[in-house]
Amino acid sequence: MTRLALFFLAGLLSSCSSSPALHLPPALEQAHTTDSDARRAQHNGELSRAQLGFAKTLRLQQSLDDSASAATTMINLATVTHQLHDDGGALVWLDKILLEKTALYPTDAILAAGFRKAVILTNLARLSEAETSITIAEKLCKNTCPLRFSIVGLRGRLMLLNGNAQGAMEIAKSLIGNNEVGKEEQSNALRIIATAEEELARYPDALKHYQETLEIDKSLGLSGRIGEDLNGMARVAKKLGSDQEADIYARRAEIVTEALRQK
Repeated sequence: MTRLALFFLAGLLSSCSSSPALHLPPALEQAHTTDSDARRAQHNGELSRAQLGFAKTLRLQQSLDDSASAATTMINLATVTHQLHDDGGALVWLDKILLEKTALYPTDAILAAGFRKAVILTNLARLSEAETSITIAEKLCKNTCPLRFSIVGLRGRLMLLNGNAQGAMEIAKSLIGNNEVGKEEQSNALRIIATAEEELARYPDALKHYQETLEIDKSLGLSGRIGEDLNGMARVAKKLGSDQEADIYARRAEIVTEALRQK
C-alpha cells in the first residue's frame, strides 16, 4: 500500500472514530430547552416563571404535532397552577386531556390527569366529583401502573372523608410495610390511619401514628404535611388531657404555616 493510501486510510478511520455531535432541528431543540427551563424553575420554586415556560413549551409541542409530549406538559401546567393556588385553572388544564373526544392522548396521560383531578377535588371537598375522577384512574391502572399505590391511598382518604374511618384504615394498612411503596405514600397512609384512629377515639394510637408520620415528612422536607401532622398531634394531645403538650404542637404548626405563607 502506498504512503498516500495509508494516509487516506488513517484519516478515514480517524473521522469514523469521532462522529460529529448530533443536533436537533431548531424547533425541537427550542421545545426541549423551554421544557428544561420550566422544570428547573418549578424545582427552584419560581412558579410563575415555570408556568410561562410550560405554556411556551406546549405551543411548540402542539405546532410539531407532538400530542404525547403536549399531554405531559398540560399535566405539568396543572401542577404548577395548583401550586399557585389556582385550583380552577388547574382543573381546566386537566380537563383538556380528560374531555378530549378523540383518542388523541396516551392512556398513561389520561390516567395521570384523572388521578390529579381527583386529588384536587378531594382537597376541595368535592367528594362525588373526586369519586368519578379516581374511578377513571382505577380503571386505567393495571398491576404495574406507577400510580397504583397513590391511587389506593387516595381511595382510603376519600373513604375517610365520607365517614368510613374503619374502611379507610384497612385500606391504608395495606400500604404499610410494602417495600414497593415509597416513603411519601407510606406517610400518607400513616396519616390516614392516625386520622381514622382519632375519629374512632383511639387517641394513644393516633398520637403514635401522627408522630411516625411527622418523622417521615420532616425527612422528606414536606412542609405542608408537617403542619397537618402537628395539628393532628395537637388535637389528640388535647383529647388525652395533655394541654401543655397540645399547645406546643399547635404553636409549632402555626410557625410552620406562617413560614410557608411567606415563602
